[in-house]
Amino acid sequence: MKLLAVPDFRNSFYDGIFAHVFATLTGGVFLTGFALHLGMSDFMIGILAALPFVVTIFQLPTSRLIQKNGTRKKVAYVSSWVARGLWVPVLGFGLLPFSDNTVKHTTVLGLIFLSHAFATVGYIAWLSWTSDLVPCDIRGRFFGTRNMLCGAAGIAATILFGNFLDFSKSQALGPSFGFTITFSSAVIFGLMSLRFLRRVSEAPISPSRDDISFRRNLALPFKDANFRRFLVFMSMWNCAVYLASPFFTLYFLRDLQFSYGFVAALAMVSALADLLGMHVWGKVSDKVKNKVVIRIASWVVVFLPLAWATVRPGSLVIPIVLHLMGGAFWAGINLCTNNLLLAVSPQKTRPLYISAYNIIGGLGAVLGPVVAGLALESFDGHQFNVFSRNLVPLQVVFFASTLLRFLSLWMLRYVHEPDEVSIGQMVRIIRSVRGLNTANGYNQLLHPTIEVPKNPMKRPGPHHVEQEQGGP
Repeated sequence: MKLLAVPDFRNSFYDGIFAHVFATLTGGVFLTGFALHLGMSDFMIGILAALPFVVTIFQLPTSRLIQKNGTRKKVAYVSSWVARGLWVPVLGFGLLPFSDNTVKHTTVLGLIFLSHAFATVGYIAWLSWTSDLVPCDIRGRFFGTRNMLCGAAGIAATILFGNFLDFSKSQALGPSFGFTITFSSAVIFGLMSLRFLRRVSEAPISPSRDDISFRRNLALPFKDANFRRFLVFMSMWNCAVYLASPFFTLYFLRDLQFSYGFVAALAMVSALADLLGMHVWGKVSDKVKNKVVIRIASWVVVFLPLAWATVRPGSLVIPIVLHLMGGAFWAGINLCTNNLLLAVSPQKTRPLYISAYNIIGGLGAVLGPVVAGLALESFDGHQFNVFSRNLVPLQVVFFASTLLRFLSLWMLRYVHEPDEVSIGQMVRIIRSVRGLNTANGYNQLLHPTIEVPKNPMKRPGPHHVEQEQGGP
């Protein structure tokens, strides 16, 4: 079965493509560049990075709304529409002249907070809705294909608008004009995605108006020992990751003096690696499940901040290599973390479990950039000497992130996934790669894992025809 042949899947892919362009143009290098253009401090940039996770508290009442009314499509649609429309006043207030920059910065942060609040309400409804539409045996390929298509759209948007910002800065137009066009385009793309979201079939759940039952069920995720261990891992991991990741773009633009165009090119490299990674990891995760993929991929991701701390201004090759590695291995982690959440949460109360995951995991993601922002404020003007080398404050933060990532990874081993395999079993599957014969074409490069029968002397039965992925 081709995924694109299923109308609901196809419309979900189109929705994801346009929504991802919106997210790309209102985040990452564009949002950090906008914050620098407005004159925000490192601490405020840390707060800006924490906002998407602060708002996860709104997912609990969303879960109750879903359970009470039994509808998720309307919640997802209306919330997403408001979240994206709020970027019009974000742009307006950001570019208006204020006598006090503090008022401007606070207003912009408040509007972005509201946008994220509505976005997280829409996300919890969408994920619960989509998880019921997509059968679990093709979930890895569905999300892998969808993420690949979204990544391709993100590449195009990043390159196009990144170079446009560089052009506007070098001309009389100025950066304000560049950000006006960028954010206005983002809103248009974001609203276009909702046209396709409306076409996806609703997957209704039985409504429940039992408030006592809902309050009692609130504790279920925390009474589930396995899910509780998963929450501890994700909270620690998110804290370690977001201690550094929101500041990479700041590091590129300010400390390494990269242009918007080069940062966009690096994002393209990372996204290309992510595209192939999503395809490969999606197929691998369908064979070996998710936990083992996260464990393997994390061993590369753990040391990325440490590697970035060694990059010097003017370096070109090392940033490209790091983005290739980061894109390929983060693809596996992002895809399989989402799928692992669905695997360890029961279907009947899944919205509550997803809310608990986003809230508890979000606490770690809030703590990381806020602590890093405070540290950077206190480190301002200081130089650190490590092994006869001077480090800027952001490089010290990257060292700390590497250490915390390494420590938090140990918690994952205590999380149990149904039908999980060991690292040794995964290695045996990976080692059973088809020999690459160019006479047979290069399609095998995108299908690298073939399971070997446990008894090689026994002839296999009729070949199982795998469901093909849609898209590239």
